[in-house]
Amino acid sequence: MADGQDRVIAGQYRLTSEIGRGGFGIVWRAEDERLHRSVAVKELFLPTYLDAGQLAERRRRSLREARSAARIAHPSAVTVYDVVEHEDSLFLIMELIDGEALNAVVRRDGPLPPRRVAEIGLSVLEALRAAHAAGVVHRDVKPSNVLIGPKRVVLSDFGIATIDGEASLTSSGFVMGAPAYTAPERARGEAAVPASDLWSLGATLFYAVEGKRPYPGANANAVFHAILNGSPEKTRRAGPLAPIIRGLLRMDPADRLTPDQLSTLLRDVAEDRVPVLGAVPPARRRARRARRLAAALPALAALVAAAGFLWPRHPDRAAPAPTAATTPSRLLATLPTGGQVSTLAISGDLLAAGGEDKGVRLWNLQDNQPLPVLRGPVSNIWTTAFSPDGSTLAAGGYDTVVYRWDVATRRPKARLKVGDGISSLSYSRDGRTMAVGTTEDVQLWDAASGKRLRTLRPGGQTSFITAYSRRSWLGVVGPGTVHMLRASGRDTTLGDTGSYPFSLAFDPAGTTVAVGTMNGRITLWNCDTGKRLGTLSTDGTVFAIAFSPDGSTIATGSGKTITLWNAATRERVASWTTPAAVGALAYRQGELISGGYDRTVRIWRV
Repeated sequence: MADGQDRVIAGQYRLTSEIGRGGFGIVWRAEDERLHRSVAVKELFLPTYLDAGQLAERRRRSLREARSAARIAHPSAVTVYDVVEHEDSLFLIMELIDGEALNAVVRRDGPLPPRRVAEIGLSVLEALRAAHAAGVVHRDVKPSNVLIGPKRVVLSDFGIATIDGEASLTSSGFVMGAPAYTAPERARGEAAVPASDLWSLGATLFYAVEGKRPYPGANANAVFHAILNGSPEKTRRAGPLAPIIRGLLRMDPADRLTPDQLSTLLRDVAEDRVPVLGAVPPARRRARRARRLAAALPALAALVAAAGFLWPRHPDRAAPAPTAATTPSRLLATLPTGGQVSTLAISGDLLAAGGEDKGVRLWNLQDNQPLPVLRGPVSNIWTTAFSPDGSTLAAGGYDTVVYRWDVATRRPKARLKVGDGISSLSYSRDGRTMAVGTTEDVQLWDAASGKRLRTLRPGGQTSFITAYSRRSWLGVVGPGTVHMLRASGRDTTLGDTGSYPFSLAFDPAGTTVAVGTMNGRITLWNCDTGKRLGTLSTDGTVFAIAFSPDGSTIATGSGKTITLWNAATRERVASWTTPAAVGALAYRQGELISGGYDRTVRIWRV
């Protein structure tokens, strides 16, 4: 039996066999005995040379980065289910992928054709875009982290480099990670940026299509010297991929291809829109496509005619694209946005949405017409909140600043410099106080003067989500523990959520609080008695929770699934899937609004 095999981690995950190991940890195959599924468990090694204080800081950073990694919801990214502590070790619980590493495929089969490499590159690029939108830089894109499965290509080890304690340089002055796939700026000891991942993707594409690394060298020093002072090896097999690879392997991050440019170029190669030696001539391709289209037209016409009877017509609203898993009769409107939606806020007939496009988008819900976009933030927006009287809209994200606008004039108000990444914003019922949950603490601000009133760190935790109840009690949840800060200032601990939290909501009366976590559970507490009322179970991280205006129903968003629950009996009332992961939920009388990772806001009749 391998050392550690058959251990049960955190009372739930039984290790069955070792998949692999490296300098930063061991990856195990395991069985989730609670949810009855196979998972991958990475046991993280913390450096033995650190003192107690450094170990504590490393552990805190690891947990914080794991929460960021778990925000990544994309078919081409390995899903992070949970992070647990067991016997002073950290364990990352992940989706188990049935696939083979790209480097193993190339070693066995030789260099891959350019079109296949372009398809692989598209999948990895989309996974990276989802990661960068969540504020995560991968830092270790390389062939061994690209898994080729029967139906999908997946990029693994999201955030692992940082979770494993990666600094820019080790104490001996060398960059940690795979040297041949390390961007020049990181080889110089500079911080990793999203463009660093694109350089590493370029090096990975080079390896896949050429069967060798772009920068040779007998050891790490020789490779780094080549990266910083030389040019990559010439491509011989890349064909139409050659200019794409060159565009990614540029020395200056600002000169590299952008994600949009790269997506277009890779798709052209993958879909045979770029001439390749031996390819079917364009004229013959066009004729063949025309014949296929003509053959398909009668069936397409019949489908359109049938759709006219199935789908309600709303001339002033965008028609949704039907999918087999959705419930079309619920959908009232689909509103396009400029990026993945992470937060929604409603005040009367005004809807605000924020996310990866760095602006707050507004709609008038009376006619679903868009209003001018509010600009100012320079990073992804994770949270928005209207003041109780609807006069002010606030937003915050990774750039550590709370942005505020006058709703009537759409003009910006004074900004609040918080100092840490912002995960949540909430106003007290009287509108006098704003609570800001950050990666390090909870800050209370005077909403009128913009002065900081107090800084809290309940339970000594980090990475907080906050929400005010109707009673102006402040709910605060850190990694695993829920606190209730009453108006008197007394801190009451309600209990442990069992996993890392991503969402928090009060019912309209302020008597019940619900917390959604990374492991797919929603736990309910009675705020008066502190009694745990029960737990709801879903599949995947619960990114969003919302109570209906009358408090009778709880809506949850987990992966692509929206579920409605009876708040009193905690029974599932309805459930349907959406085309993409749900990032935010908000109720309006008779309607539920969802924000999606497919850059849309959807309005549902409930």
